[in-house]
Amino acid sequence: MNQFNAFLEIVLKFTDLKWGQVRDDLISKSIKVLRKYHEGKSPDELKNSKLIQGIEDFYERLYEIYKSNPDNVEKLNKALSSFIKAPVPCKLKIIGIFESLLE
Repeated sequence: MNQFNAFLEIVLKFTDLKWGQVRDDLISKSIKVLRKYHEGKSPDELKNSKLIQGIEDFYERLYEIYKSNPDNVEKLNKALSSFIKAPVPCKLKIIGIFESLLE
């Protein structure tokens, strides 16, 4: 999986497109979990961690995303960090652009 597909999968997981609500806190946790995986942690090591609260159903998928392209995890984290800082209307436009480009 390339980092563009990974980015879109993560932001869509925590975005309600119908109501325009984005869970920046959970995207931020995803960034932190990806960093832990990059530092050598495994899903088993994070299983009982506070770090995965709220993303219990997704942290193992984040490991799969990390393992599919470990060299680009920093770029992915940087893109997710920029996404969090954008206002919601911009976030929705970014998602729309990514969806169009990846079709």
